[in-house]
Amino acid sequence: MGACSSSPEGTSEQKKVSNYIEKEIAKSKLSEKNRVKMLLLGAGESGKSTVFKQLRILYGTPRSSKDLKLYSQVVRHNITVLIRKILGLITRFELENFLTKEEEAAFDTIRASYMMRSELQKKERQKGSMHPSQLASRQMIVDAEECVSLMEEIQILFFSEAWTAAWLKRSTVNIVDGHKLFVQQINEISAPDYVPTMEHILNARLRTTAVMKEEYKIDDLVFEIYDAGGQRSERKKWLPNFCGVDAVIFVAALSEYDQKLAEAIVVNRMGETLNLFKSICNHHAFTDSPILLFLNKKDLFLEKLEISKIQDQTEFSDYDGSTSKEAIEYFIQKFRDMFIDKSDPDKRLFTHSTVATDTKNIEFVW
Repeated sequence: MGACSSSPEGTSEQKKVSNYIEKEIAKSKLSEKNRVKMLLLGAGESGKSTVFKQLRILYGTPRSSKDLKLYSQVVRHNITVLIRKILGLITRFELENFLTKEEEAAFDTIRASYMMRSELQKKERQKGSMHPSQLASRQMIVDAEECVSLMEEIQILFFSEAWTAAWLKRSTVNIVDGHKLFVQQINEISAPDYVPTMEHILNARLRTTAVMKEEYKIDDLVFEIYDAGGQRSERKKWLPNFCGVDAVIFVAALSEYDQKLAEAIVVNRMGETLNLFKSICNHHAFTDSPILLFLNKKDLFLEKLEISKIQDQTEFSDYDGSTSKEAIEYFIQKFRDMFIDKSDPDKRLFTHSTVATDTKNIEFVW
């Protein structure tokens, strides 16, 4: 009977459906062709998350009021972390003798507050009633409050000779150089109506503990950018994002040649970065992918060269240059040497010296 035959109307409808499906498949293929997946990789505190923020400034949407509120807490928290490290340096290098009576009183007040809060945080951890992420959020809030309550004492200490001497030793405790700006502007930052500026957001340090993704349409292409935590404990989260990568942006901090890892204090940070780069550039997932190497924190690197010699570091004792240009070329070669296939760097490595906190610089290299 007619159950197995097709009517003209049915055939026409089937063709319409078939044509629609084919058009959607073609559209999907075109969409994928115009989509670029990029991974933003690098060791912790290299500045890769700052690059991630810059791309949002250049091509994304403005920050929400919720984001701005979070960053106001982060900036204040960063000040408290910086002050604690400075206190430790003043004590460690016996710089208290440089303090005036007023400065010593400020130092003692800050130290007493720090010790009291540390004891409270220790008790909270021992209770085990809060998840580590909740404890971290709670600590950030408490640190932000401490920054505001100790504003005057922090200002007094900041202008002391002891601070100046301690600042010269900052690389021994991995102080973030950009956070000095926050202390300089602590009056505005401590105000109840404080709203972080773009400069503050770019310099703010908030540890990345999850893979972040942003999409930007630039010309006719859609860029998918993935940012993941650079600390050793976070790198296992990178692997699921290795498939289908069109390019890798690897960020390395030039200024870290004389610093040690927070996770392993005997390991040179630049040495760790080179080993990490070696594992990335030779990974089978990226054999055909171009690698954009951002040698970041060039400004801090040039400043540091005046007071800290590259060749004084055991890992880089072979350095025999004398100019900043030679110093940068030396590290470029170190990264090129990480490729197993020695013809690879010429084919797929593109190197730029960058200052991630400078929007114009990132726009230029992008």
